[in-house]
Amino acid sequence: MHASTVILVAFLTSVLTSTGTVYLVERLNLFEKPAVEQSAVPNVRGLPEAEARANLEAAGFIALMGQRELTPDAKPGTVLRQSVPGGQPLPKGHQVTLTIADALPKVPNVAGLGTAEARILLEKDGFKLEVGEPLADATVEAGKIVKQGPAAETPYEKGKSVLVQVSSGPGELEVPKLTGLGLNKAKEQLEKLGFKPQVRWVSQAETATFAVLGQKPPAGEKAKTGADIELVVNR
Repeated sequence: MHASTVILVAFLTSVLTSTGTVYLVERLNLFEKPAVEQSAVPNVRGLPEAEARANLEAAGFIALMGQRELTPDAKPGTVLRQSVPGGQPLPKGHQVTLTIADALPKVPNVAGLGTAEARILLEKDGFKLEVGEPLADATVEAGKIVKQGPAAETPYEKGKSVLVQVSSGPGELEVPKLTGLGLNKAKEQLEKLGFKPQVRWVSQAETATFAVLGQKPPAGEKAKTGADIELVVNR
């Protein structure tokens, strides 16, 4: 057979083979990518971490735990945000990152401390110290903290200030009107203000037993916190 004829036959054979192969590939879809199954991402905001993970995995997604964020707006340990909104369709196997709410630190108790010591304690927990006006108090040594706000154990954002008031020692308060009250009620009022009730008994006919008939100092006069207040009481 002539050489040119041989070449022509080989060429035609190659073309027919290629054409057949292309036809088979197109006919049988041999190289088409299989369709990827999609699913809607479940909304897991507000759910506990374990439950959110379980819901995502049940829907065919991979749950990744992102950063934990201090916030007063969500219960600690629950999902604060998710990287893909709930309801959005995605191929199964896609990753969804969750941001978890963390508990705010609690304000330490600084009552009874000096301001220098309180500052160290507060700053260690991420808070600032703010000193307010002194407060008269007979039960707390002058210079020591008698009141704080927010109160101890209150969840509070880091970086915020805690207002404290230090004791100025025993101050003067107005003595309340006690005549006409029963003894127990009068004592309760005095002790609440930091005064010390002292009872002087008398006997008066046709007068209620344990009624306060007089007081010293009189109502409206000022006395130092912790001072004795005399009560004249009918026996």
